[in-house]
Amino acid sequence: MARTVRSLTHHTDVPDAGPALSVVSVAGPKRRRPSWVALGVVLVGLAALLGAWVFTTTSHRLSIVVASHDIAPGEVVTAADLRVVEMGQTGGVRAIQSSQQDLIIGQAARGPIPEGTILNTGLFSQRSDVVPAGQVVVGAELDPGAVPTSALQAGDHVELLGVVKATSTDASGTAQTALSLGSGTVWSVERATATSTSSKLWVSLLIPEDAQAAVAQSAADGLLRFSLVGGGS
Repeated sequence: MARTVRSLTHHTDVPDAGPALSVVSVAGPKRRRPSWVALGVVLVGLAALLGAWVFTTTSHRLSIVVASHDIAPGEVVTAADLRVVEMGQTGGVRAIQSSQQDLIIGQAARGPIPEGTILNTGLFSQRSDVVPAGQVVVGAELDPGAVPTSALQAGDHVELLGVVKATSTDASGTAQTALSLGSGTVWSVERATATSTSSKLWVSLLIPEDAQAAVAQSAADGLLRFSLVGGGS
């Protein structure tokens, strides 16, 4: 007996996906513009150069020398006593630049110099000119007429006088016109600069230690006068 075999096929229902969707970019294509990039680089470079030019023309700085620690009177200066700092250029400031340190190395301090002081050659002298024992240096601000000559200079020997009023008398009743305060040596003379309206002189004197009180008082009272002593004295 013949058997008829029926092939059964299982069909699965799959929903229709429809037509395929294509993806389209909404952004336009990026294009590099070498000319704009180059222009930007040039502008940045010009801005940097302009900034450097403005800085150098408005803030010129100097390297100057200051005391690295307190320097005692008479102390001989070495490189270890000096320190270099930078400061803006300022007119009228006397200062030794870093390249000029040899001007004071080996010199002796004429007086106490605190740490950080801007140094100049007027603060120092030769070792042989250091203040001797038993003597001191005092300063006085004087009118031009209080000194015997406008050519007064360091090393001149002078007699020091303290002027008094004509009505003053001593113990014997004798009128006095001046008191002798002893002798001294001109240590330095500072004259007013051309831009200053003052005509006064700043004179430093090397005198015996026991005369400093009287000389300083006469200077403070505006009564100190000098007379120039001959070179043979």
